[in-house]
Amino acid sequence: MSFFEVEFPRNISYKAVGGPGFSTIVNAGFSGQEQRNQNWQFARAKYTISLQTPPPAQFTGTPQQFIDLLQAFFLAVAGKANGFRLYDHKDNTFTNEALVLVGGSTYQLVKRYVSGANTYIRTITKPIGSPAVDYTGTALADSVTFSSGSGTVDYTTGLVSGVSGTPVASGKFHFPVRFDTDDLGIQIEESNIAGGEIIISANSIPLIEVLAPNF
Repeated sequence: MSFFEVEFPRNISYKAVGGPGFSTIVNAGFSGQEQRNQNWQFARAKYTISLQTPPPAQFTGTPQQFIDLLQAFFLAVAGKANGFRLYDHKDNTFTNEALVLVGGSTYQLVKRYVSGANTYIRTITKPIGSPAVDYTGTALADSVTFSSGSGTVDYTTGLVSGVSGTPVASGKFHFPVRFDTDDLGIQIEESNIAGGEIIISANSIPLIEVLAPNF
C-alpha cells in the first residue's frame, strides 16, 4: 500500500458527485423517540465519478483519449491498492487560518468551518505543492503563503516546522483518496463507431477519502 503524490485529472473530477460524510447509528423506539450515536468525530469524504464521451470542453483530445486517461490512471494506482490526490472543485481553499500546534515548534495546517456557535476543524494533510504533480507529471506550484509568522511546509503531510511568530496561512489543498473498487466498468454506447464518433461511458466509479496516517 502506497500513496502516490499525483493529482487525479481535474477535467474528469470536475463533475464528481460527493463530499464529506459521517457514520451515525440511530436507535428509534416504538414511541418515535430516538438515540443517536456518532461513530466518527471527523468526516470522511466519498465521491462518485460518472463519465460519458464526448469529453467536456476542458479536455482537448478525442473521446478515446479521454477514456484512455481514466483507464491509465486506474491501472497506475492498481484500483483500491494505492491512494492519490483529488482536487475537489467545491472545497479546496483555506484563507487566513491560524495553524494548530501539534508539538514543539511544529504546527498543522487546518481549515475551519463555522456555523453559528459550532466550529468544525479539518486537518489539511495534502496541501497543494511539491512534490505533488498532475497526471502528466508536471509539478504543482507551492500554494501555501503566510500572512503572519513563517515556517517550512511539508506538502505531503500538511505539517509546518521551524515556525517563527504566530503562524497564519492561506493556500489550496487536495483530498487524499483511493478508488473504492477494483473493477473499472467501461461501456460502449450506441454511436457512430465506424466514423470515429464513439461514445463510451463509465458509470458510478467510487472514490473514498483515506485518512492519516494510513495513506
